[in-house]
Amino acid sequence: GINATEAWDSVNGEGYVVAVLDTGQVEHEDLEGQFIAGYDFISDPENARDGDGRDPDPNDEGDWDSKYDSSWHGTHVAGTIAALTDNGIGVAGVAHGAKVQHVRVLGNLGGAWTDVSDAIIWASGGSIEGVPDNETPADVINLSLGGGVPCQTFMQDAVDIATGNGSLVVIAAGNSSSDVSGFSPASCGFSPSLSAQVLSGMPSV
Repeated sequence: GINATEAWDSVNGEGYVVAVLDTGQVEHEDLEGQFIAGYDFISDPENARDGDGRDPDPNDEGDWDSKYDSSWHGTHVAGTIAALTDNGIGVAGVAHGAKVQHVRVLGNLGGAWTDVSDAIIWASGGSIEGVPDNETPADVINLSLGGGVPCQTFMQDAVDIATGNGSLVVIAAGNSSSDVSGFSPASCGFSPSLSAQVLSGMPSV
């Protein structure tokens, strides 16, 4: 539907970094060599399931509970973006030449708005207190996530900073068949001066 095979004649994402703000990374043979250093922005150790708060290890510790298995959603999104091609495994990423930077913001209890906003700024190359600067700022920041509140001021500020730093911010519109104005961060950045775009597919924050 997106004419990917025709687009690959012109560009495949090579040379670009896509930050995936989601549940984190899981190694997968169809993504071998596609990840670059990211960060774990989950500040609540209970939510992080790794025994601490923010740290440089964006590994997905799973969001399973008593009813559901883990979604591994961050790796699913990474595969859509950058899965390898011509290897006889899985799928082909729409930008299979790009590198994925996992920025973990969602744990087994969902995510905190402040973790998401800080992660947006950091992924774009902005500075966050107590966190080393991102040495490979993202060209594209993907957020296949959101929650049912209008855009908060601090979230709009994060999107503004990221776009000002040169990152394209791509945000989920949601799966609720509802007006996007009631969801954050999808409703942030609808000014003509900003680059926020809208896609579908959204776990909750």
